[in-house]
Amino acid sequence: MADEMMMQESMTLNDAMGPDSSQALSQPDDEIRVIVMSRLETLSPEELQKLDQMIDGESARILLKILPELEDVIGMISNQTEAPQQAGALAAM
Repeated sequence: MADEMMMQESMTLNDAMGPDSSQALSQPDDEIRVIVMSRLETLSPEELQKLDQMIDGESARILLKILPELEDVIGMISNQTEAPQQAGALAAM
C-alpha cells in the first residue's frame, strides 16, 4: 500500500495519461485560442506594451510550450497590424 502511494506521488500527470494523450495536449486548441484572444482584448494598450516588454525570447519559448495557442494568436495579431510599434519577443516569434 505504501509503495503504491509513493509510486502515485512520483508519477507526473503526463505519465499517468500516457504518451498519446500527452502528445495531444501539446497541440493548439481552438477553444483555448478564443479564450486567450478574448483575454488579451481586455488589456489596455499600455498593459499590452508592458507585457511585450517583459517577455524576452527565452520566456516566449517557454510560454509557447505551456500554451501552444499563443503562436497562432501572435500570428493573428501580427496580421492585424500593418506596422508594429515595437518588436518585442512575442512579435518576433
